Amino acid sequence: MEPRESVTRLTGTRLGAVVAAAALLFGTFTTYEHMTARGKAYFEKGGNQQTFDQAVLDGHGGSPYQYRLLTPYVSELARRSFEALGVEDYVLVSFVVLRVLADVAIFLLAFPYFRALGLPASHAFIGMSLLAWGMSHSHLDSSLHLDTYLEISLYLLTGLCILRERYVWVVPIALVGALNRETSGLIPVLLLAGFVYRSGSKPSFALTRSEWALVAAAFGAYFAVFIGLRLAFGEQPMAIPYGHPPGLDLFQYNALRVTTWMQLFATLGILPVLALAGYRRWPQKLRLFAWVVVPVWVVVHLFGAVLAEARLMLVPQALVFVPGALFLVRGDSAGTR
Repeated sequence: MEPRESVTRLTGTRLGAVVAAAALLFGTFTTYEHMTARGKAYFEKGGNQQTFDQAVLDGHGGSPYQYRLLTPYVSELARRSFEALGVEDYVLVSFVVLRVLADVAIFLLAFPYFRALGLPASHAFIGMSLLAWGMSHSHLDSSLHLDTYLEISLYLLTGLCILRERYVWVVPIALVGALNRETSGLIPVLLLAGFVYRSGSKPSFALTRSEWALVAAAFGAYFAVFIGLRLAFGEQPMAIPYGHPPGLDLFQYNALRVTTWMQLFATLGILPVLALAGYRRWPQKLRLFAWVVVPVWVVVHLFGAVLAEARLMLVPQALVFVPGALFLVRGDSAGTR
């Protein structure tokens, strides 16, 4: 029996157990790689990670970090819980546990997302492995940034809800996403696009009242939190990475650094190229997700962030590039058979 056939025949509880074991293995490995790259002292009591979170908790984390409240407060709750339990090195332990949970959640969602797109189980496992490879190399100049890894899960969950037509769940996802990072603003757009292009490549705005209500609720939830946080904490000093303000200056800094392209290659590999080569084989919904997310994501981060911190590209990697490349491989395999 071929390995692919063995994987395909795993069903129900056994398949779920294998997926859970793989997710735990990958999540532990990617966390270990990040922790090792930063060093133990970075995450201990009084270290850089706790100092970063404490600035947000004190209300002067700077823009945009001050408005990314969710994970600093969750981290503080975890620290207090482990301290109350008498855990030695409770600060370090809390960060390790939270990061493992965040990464495991990504892999637990990636598998059903790949399957819902139409990939077989064998390809979905390969996709998990490819994603783990990129995550394990995306730690340059980076704290844990739990918000980044939670955001990957939120986008995968949004894609899964749209594919399975569980549209109502996108509203709370948008709310949580807004508390987490401002870049979750594309989640309501994905919902709208999912309705408009539900029947294929031709758009139709003939949505029902309930569908328009869900779209309005998703956008309303996002903007209510987005605006509310800025009113609550006021104007914060803008973070200027390495002295390069957002715009053309930061674009040149990104484009002209060898480190940028080395780190992007370490994280993404050639998957974006393979995905583009297989575009004709993609299902309609994957094409939709790509057009909604990838162009905006790349432009915003090219002009507004340091791309050498390649973790910032993990959302399009998980949502589009990994499954897109797998559809190319799947098509070649089918043609060979």
